[in-house]
Amino acid sequence: MPPHRSVPFLLLPVAAFLCGCGYVGDPHPPSLNIPERIADLSAGERGDKLIIDFTPPAATTDGVGLKRLRSIDLRAGPEGPNWEASARRLETGAAKPGPIHLEIPAREWVGQQIVIRARAQAPKGRFGEWSNAARLKVLPPLERPAPDAQAAPDGVRLRWNGPQGAQYRIYRRAPGEQKSQLAGTVGTPEYTDLQARYDATYVYTVQAFVPSGDGEAQSEMSQPVEITPQDTFAPAVPSGLSAVAGVGAILLNWEPDPEPDLRGYYVYRSADGQPPARLGELATTPAYSDSAVQSGKRYRYEVTAVDQKGNESARSAPVEATAP
Repeated sequence: MPPHRSVPFLLLPVAAFLCGCGYVGDPHPPSLNIPERIADLSAGERGDKLIIDFTPPAATTDGVGLKRLRSIDLRAGPEGPNWEASARRLETGAAKPGPIHLEIPAREWVGQQIVIRARAQAPKGRFGEWSNAARLKVLPPLERPAPDAQAAPDGVRLRWNGPQGAQYRIYRRAPGEQKSQLAGTVGTPEYTDLQARYDATYVYTVQAFVPSGDGEAQSEMSQPVEITPQDTFAPAVPSGLSAVAGVGAILLNWEPDPEPDLRGYYVYRSADGQPPARLGELATTPAYSDSAVQSGKRYRYEVTAVDQKGNESARSAPVEATAP
């Protein structure tokens, strides 16, 4: 067989080798193993503790996933040029990615402006950059509010003790709710819940807070106070009562009472120095015609408002008229 016929067979292994090399990508440099920077560190104060929250990184700066960390370097100390060397290292107990929540005694920093930062250490020992700085003026623990709840004509009224200059958050758990919801924020130690309904049970808690640096100092949450308000409050006293002598009667008119649970009005009459006596049944409109009068006799009238619970207001300012 001529020698030139064997050439294609000799080239086959070379061709196969070259084709195989075509599927191999460019070589990747080894990972630097530097954790990403923590960017969500926040800090505040609650009672006598510092509250610190942040999320360690789940990857390196070149995108390689991190299933665990060697350590978290978390430090707190007074702000200054030597912060890193002088700040105290705080134990986190964390060695893997995932949210971290810490509560640390604050007493050693009371009265100081401090900075808190954290950085992650990869398994091979390299540290990431320091996180964002959380700055905080550490205050003496704020007094814990002790609210008292009372039913009021316009809802539920809360009052409590409180530190000077503090603000307050009021939380309410209404019927059918499993958790308390923020009901309002005030700058004085009292609050009226205008959304509360009579005969329904509510649970309230109150927390004091003072803005401080990048966060705030908070008191411990108050003990819960429970109340089922009852409507024992009379409607507003009717106003604008007038009396006009008509044909065989004295006609009374007054301003409508704005109470949403108004049931009606009672009319009272007196004459000849006698005590007032109630006339007829409950009037459902702000008007009344008194036909049981004697011609030439002078009468004195007063009106009250009554709600659905039967609560009756005080009597209005009196008016007088002489029967025709």
